[in-house]
Amino acid sequence: MDLLLIIRGLAALSVVVWHAEGNHAEFPPVVNIPGRTAVWLFFGISGYVISYGFVHRRYKYTLHDLRDFYINRFLRIYPLFLLLSAVGWITLLLTSGTSPIGWRDLPAQLLAIQFDQNYILNGVFWTLGIELQFYLLAPLLAWMLLGRKSRCLIPCACLYGVMVYWNQCAADQWGWSFDGRNILANLSHFFMGMIACRLVAGGKPNMKLLFFALAGAAAAIAYSNWLYHCRSGWYWSVRGILLVDAAIFLFVVAHACCQRPKHSRNPVYLGFAFLGTLSYGIYAWHAYLMTHLIWLSTNVLALIGASIVAAYFSYRLVERPCLKLKRRHPEPHAPTVTE
Repeated sequence: MDLLLIIRGLAALSVVVWHAEGNHAEFPPVVNIPGRTAVWLFFGISGYVISYGFVHRRYKYTLHDLRDFYINRFLRIYPLFLLLSAVGWITLLLTSGTSPIGWRDLPAQLLAIQFDQNYILNGVFWTLGIELQFYLLAPLLAWMLLGRKSRCLIPCACLYGVMVYWNQCAADQWGWSFDGRNILANLSHFFMGMIACRLVAGGKPNMKLLFFALAGAAAAIAYSNWLYHCRSGWYWSVRGILLVDAAIFLFVVAHACCQRPKHSRNPVYLGFAFLGTLSYGIYAWHAYLMTHLIWLSTNVLALIGASIVAAYFSYRLVERPCLKLKRRHPEPHAPTVTE
């Protein structure tokens, strides 16, 4: 899981850089990763991680296992979600003198019971709302991946095509945006990670394929970056979706090809992997810090440092103790993947 942790950590840092300076076109287009691309990568990696548990039989389709699946997902998402929501609420209450939300807002703001996700206490939590809704669909989508690859991948590819085509139809027929903050607009990215998980299951390390997969993913991201900054109409289209989903697929292939034991003691490698562990916290804390400590929003290095420090302490004090309560389900034939 180390390579995908590194990618997730770099994606979190790219969001921080984008919100602080990247959206002002401070960097060359091909290396200036838009925040939306990083979020789509998050969704694809999440799709891979979630489907892994079902593809490798860590979770079976029983009431007991499905209950444990949802408990584990709750423990992964909600402790930090509730912490940052509480901190945001207290801060806004103290600075404005009134509560930013009322009782009627709680289902939408804390339980993601809304379609187009919008969060008052921490704006970036719209991605968490989509993630929570994906968890409800994940067991059903993962069920399609079970069985022989030759039998399941074709219908899954067709369903993926429907998800992508839906975005085009919604944009053409009803004026929906490819920038949608709802589960329908983003489901293809999750599902691409799930399809890739099934395709690489049982694969063996292959360093040549690893190199070509990483190079292909980097090229897809660089081209999509250029489209965003120079041909935005092409980025916000099926072309942009397919480019980022291709990168998701290739990153998963590269992950499957890794010979991880060779890098397991490399401090640089471990440091970037730990950033991946903190990525959720980095992503969540940077929005709070930029909102309430305005001077940080103009100093990207200070913002990155403060986000990492805050994420580290919330991980040690809140996330990690809660993760120890997860229901353990090691799969019978493959090494455990953790998130």
